[in-house]
Amino acid sequence: MLAILIGIFFGWPIILVTMILVVIGLLKSDYRFLVSAAILVVPFSWFLGGFPIIQSPIFLLPLLPFISAYLMYRKQEMFAWVFAVPYFLVIWLLFNAAQLG
Repeated sequence: MLAILIGIFFGWPIILVTMILVVIGLLKSDYRFLVSAAILVVPFSWFLGGFPIIQSPIFLLPLLPFISAYLMYRKQEMFAWVFAVPYFLVIWLLFNAAQLG
């Protein structure tokens, strides 16, 4: 049971859910979806960053949806998209790295 929960919260299912939430938040201009995506990506990014001994800047990944949510809240949709694109690029990079490994 624990292995299933670890796989869900630190694996590709949670990444897929966060990507869907970010897309919905950007398309509907609703910052709440972006905030929930940022909260859901925290365990994954900290696990990947090597928490508690931080070895990679990937632990800062939740900042991108948080910044995007703040900009969406302030009605700056274009800048919200600008901060969301690097989030998608990092996920694409991780997906390609997982394919090679």
